[in-house]
Amino acid sequence: MKRREFLQLCGAGLAAGLTPAAARSGSAGVHVRWLGGAMLEIEAAGLRILTDPCLGEGAEAFVMGDPNEMFDLSKGPNVKPHARLTPFPGLAQEQYDLVLLSHAHEDHFDQAAQAWLDRQVPLLAPQHDTAALRQKGFAAQALTHGAARRFEAPDGLVTVTAVPAVHSLNPRIAAILGLGNGYLIEVEAGGQRQRIYWAGDTFDAEPVAAALAGQAPLDLFIPHLGAVGGGGALGQISMNCGQAADFAARLAPKAVLPVHHSTYALYQEGPEGLRAAHAAAAPAWQLRLPAEGGRITL
Repeated sequence: MKRREFLQLCGAGLAAGLTPAAARSGSAGVHVRWLGGAMLEIEAAGLRILTDPCLGEGAEAFVMGDPNEMFDLSKGPNVKPHARLTPFPGLAQEQYDLVLLSHAHEDHFDQAAQAWLDRQVPLLAPQHDTAALRQKGFAAQALTHGAARRFEAPDGLVTVTAVPAVHSLNPRIAAILGLGNGYLIEVEAGGQRQRIYWAGDTFDAEPVAAALAGQAPLDLFIPHLGAVGGGGALGQISMNCGQAADFAARLAPKAVLPVHHSTYALYQEGPEGLRAAHAAAAPAWQLRLPAEGGRITL
């Protein structure tokens, strides 16, 4: 797989909430391409966004503690390699304008991506992770919960708002793991307004519900599945299919694109339960299940 370089944008441009009109999609609409795990390419009003970059492949795709195992919380988990079960489908873009990071765990920003990513690329991340990312040399800026960043894209306006991501329903474990970010992405282009909620590793916990209360309807909800941690010392730290179905029922989006499943051996559950729940309930929202590398258009 060819490792393509990111477009380097000046720090002042990001601080002003603007990007240069250098990245143009050349196609109408908002496009979302799933690359496995929590990694997405999003083309919105000519702005090219990459989420949670992970490029490792094979039996040692990334190295991280294993949340599915029992361990002494005071000592930490067994740090070991984790396998990617599917081939990486490759990047569709030669340049990106922005990286969104839900949190800095290695299954969301792996060692291969950290080595590959240009340290100057604008990267929005949770406040919890920003200092460590900067120590590694990345041009990370914190987007605090409720804060928004507006980007004057080549073909319109893109607004990114941070939403809390609660990694565990156990308050003690949630405090250990720290709050991450989900992101509301609102795109205004061609006389239309479209809204995406990429949830990050979260449950539909009270801080999330409060942040989303009163929001306009969603065109696309992107939940993280996998039921990671069930049976381990941390307990469950990502949603299972039933929880995602309930979350979607509350939000009532036009469509749901589940991610964070199937790609890694780390995941304990695929999307089959969500497919079954959707078929049984016949909700108004459409379930989108593209193959890795598949793209959907809003």
